[in-house]
Amino acid sequence: MHKWTAAYMSELTLLFYRRKVIVIAIFSAVLPVLIAFALKGLEPLLALLAVGPSFPIEMLSLYTGLWIPLVILTLTADLFPQEVASRTLKLAFLRPVTRLHIFMAKAASLATAVGGILVILFITTFVCNLVAGTVNGSGEILSNLTAYAAAFAAMLAVSAVFVFIAQFFKSVSGFVISALVLYAAFKIAPFLLSSFSAFSPMNYTDWHMLWLSSYVRPGTLFTGALFLLASSVLFYSLGYYKFDRTQV
Repeated sequence: MHKWTAAYMSELTLLFYRRKVIVIAIFSAVLPVLIAFALKGLEPLLALLAVGPSFPIEMLSLYTGLWIPLVILTLTADLFPQEVASRTLKLAFLRPVTRLHIFMAKAASLATAVGGILVILFITTFVCNLVAGTVNGSGEILSNLTAYAAAFAAMLAVSAVFVFIAQFFKSVSGFVISALVLYAAFKIAPFLLSSFSAFSPMNYTDWHMLWLSSYVRPGTLFTGALFLLASSVLFYSLGYYKFDRTQV
């Protein structure tokens, strides 16, 4: 456990030393503020557009549908294909830790970054609501927290898929292009084959909305949670299987 903790802290430190991670954190915090100002400006013209109690969830849907998957793709490219191409992964293998420790540390640092974005988004949208005078009650805040936790679980499953795909590439450009094409294909496939959405973790990016509906049965939420857990375990396991055989 001590070796894994040391590997995790090392990966986390390297991750946050990257300038792009700072840019991502700043953009994640600034975007909701800019959208809130834009909505405030348009309110006299279009009364329906305003920063309301649902603003944290509306921004969450935007982030989980587009922004966070792009961040996951970018950071996954840095953690795996980039390190293979620059041969820094070889240095990591020389440390007194197993490949399993290194793989788990990279996956955990990626999950930490995703969690950090969601925390930034929740705090920023809460402050926007506070400034706009549309603060939610304690019950709505608890519902929003539940939705954010559900979104985190869905994003972990998306991370697992990207981490698995990354093991097949030794160049960043090849991985990014292939992952973008696959992500778009996963999103388009349900329109052509409706049953496909039930078996793709990429189509659970708006799963948090189900947790806000009183018409969704607990069994449906439980089944979805089991599917995301199984998907995460499956793709992380397959990803480690490939990672363990990486030649550097």
